[in-house]
Amino acid sequence: MTDHLTSDPAAGDTPAAGSLRVVLVEDYAIYRRGLQTLLELEDDIALVDQVGTAAEGVARTVDLAPDVLVLDIYLPDGSGLEVCRAVKAAVPQIQILMLTASDEEGDLVEAIKAGATGYLLKDVAPDQLPGAIRAVAAGQALLSPSLASTLLSEFAAMVRSGPEPHADPAPALTDREREVLRHVARGMSNRRVAEELFISENTVKNHVRNILDKLQLHSRVEAAMYAVRGGLIDDPKTGGRSD
Repeated sequence: MTDHLTSDPAAGDTPAAGSLRVVLVEDYAIYRRGLQTLLELEDDIALVDQVGTAAEGVARTVDLAPDVLVLDIYLPDGSGLEVCRAVKAAVPQIQILMLTASDEEGDLVEAIKAGATGYLLKDVAPDQLPGAIRAVAAGQALLSPSLASTLLSEFAAMVRSGPEPHADPAPALTDREREVLRHVARGMSNRRVAEELFISENTVKNHVRNILDKLQLHSRVEAAMYAVRGGLIDDPKTGGRSD
């Protein structure tokens, strides 16, 4: 039986207003408790639940609808990738940070396709994790440095193998959504996009959600690939337009 936190909001102990609400899915109890202790030191992060199985992870995350789900890939009753897909389908606005020992290219790519915003290896320095959660909560794509070249290679391969750009690669998008998509493809966080376009961060989040829904995509990385493949920008690093 997985041990839940005694401070479960359902029991009446709610996190402080403005706190980032986090659910942790990790089957290794000692590691899970260590992360709990680490996050309890942060005033702006509230670990509202911690569980050790895929089934509990989906159920508790959908029930609590936290800001961020921190998720391992290898779980005793299933794959964290399936949890990622199920949670994103039920709670599209959630941000997911994969925290795993797997440095396999296939797991990384599938996690991004499933809608994960970040992918960190468990050898990350403990004091970097709170900042990673904050970054992911803000919509910033996050990746372990050792895996960056892997994703860039996959990105390049997908762009090369993709279809030729159409005259209007994103006909379903409004002009504002196209602007937001171009900025997202340049790797900007929601906050940075909001500053660039002089709109609120919540408005950016709504635009990103609409873009993913309209284009039937699952993550910001897939949206960036779509933008490059469709000719909306030349280079995700520079944001150069192709038209």
